Amino acid sequence: MLEPAEADALLASAVLSDEGRQDPYSIYARLRSGSPRWQSAFGSTVLTTYSDCMEVLRNPRLGRPEPDMPQGTTMSGRPQRAREDTSVMLFLNPPDHTRIRGLVARAFTPRRVEGLRGRLVELLAPMLEDLARDGGGDVMDTVAIPFPVAVISELLGVPREESDEIAPHVHDGARLIDAAADEEVIARGEAATAVLGEYFSELAARKRTEPDDGLFSALIELEAEGDRLSEVELIANTILLYAAGFETTSNLIGNGLRLLLTNPDQLRLLRRQPDLVASAVWEVLRHDSPVQLNVRAVLEDTDVLGAPHVRGDSFVVLQGSGNHDEAVYEDPGRFDIRRFEPSAGAPEDETAPTPLSFGWGAHHCLGAHLARAEGEIVFGSMLQRFDSISLDTEALGATGGVPHYREAFTLRGLESLPVRVQ
Repeated sequence: MLEPAEADALLASAVLSDEGRQDPYSIYARLRSGSPRWQSAFGSTVLTTYSDCMEVLRNPRLGRPEPDMPQGTTMSGRPQRAREDTSVMLFLNPPDHTRIRGLVARAFTPRRVEGLRGRLVELLAPMLEDLARDGGGDVMDTVAIPFPVAVISELLGVPREESDEIAPHVHDGARLIDAAADEEVIARGEAATAVLGEYFSELAARKRTEPDDGLFSALIELEAEGDRLSEVELIANTILLYAAGFETTSNLIGNGLRLLLTNPDQLRLLRRQPDLVASAVWEVLRHDSPVQLNVRAVLEDTDVLGAPHVRGDSFVVLQGSGNHDEAVYEDPGRFDIRRFEPSAGAPEDETAPTPLSFGWGAHHCLGAHLARAEGEIVFGSMLQRFDSISLDTEALGATGGVPHYREAFTLRGLESLPVRVQ
């Protein structure tokens, strides 16, 4: 068994070192075998197995850390900052979380998402044509980022000509939740959030004069009705929806295309059996999750994982590790797009257990159905549009021909993914 200090050092190497960020999964395997659950010097209990992660994510007595709770340290050794924002549902617990989430959830129901599929295909088509015209390019820049940006912009009612200007600020703001964030990243993220606040406040003023059928106008109407949504909550949660609407989905698309291109047998299988695309998206989410970890705190004294815990005790939930748990998934290091295919005549819930990538419980990802639909449409449309898709290893020369992951950990995604298409 690993000593807690050894486990801490391994986890820190996954979060803080470039080598660890490129392949955290081998580090996770060492942690699961040597220290599947331990009390970290960072101030939290760290969980690596699927069952532990699931139990904590689903426990209604656990939630987001609150401002009055003890603050530990980051993996780089600096003190954690107490979060004072009480308006963003991502950081709230019931009943405030329930109230705000309920106001926006109707825009992301499975039925509504299914009704959007035709429009999603239309939004993607010109991007694939640009890729075809050039014979390839960086998929992150041409498809993986602009497609989800176009989708969430249309859903919210953000003008397309303005979305390109604010998307970089969204990316910087999203880094605020990263376990590897240093002071420079935090300062840039806070500055970006301020810019976004100004933009959406100005956009709200325009929408009040000229409302449309987008979600932002609908939320403004609710805010105008009284105390259901304050002005601060309106702006803060619109920023959250915009960021969540493309940051993780971009990573899902990029990570998934990388897996298909580096596993040509699975790419050929998906070409032969395009109906496997839904299972393929789940396998991408499991194998290389766009979200690698979550944090939960004890909201009231209770037993967790068979031991007593007091309010403020916290848990680091390594979702990326749980998704590779050998006790749950057969040969978890293998990318297998059939893994989540329902057996003939069997119900869908008899496939492999659902990955932890969208979280669970009260904070289960609101846009999970939309993200999966976008992934299915991109993978399916690209294979239908192009007879040949391959990595442009020449363009990847600086990284030895291997796609490189960004300097981030919590939200895992590629810097670039250059391809050639025919």
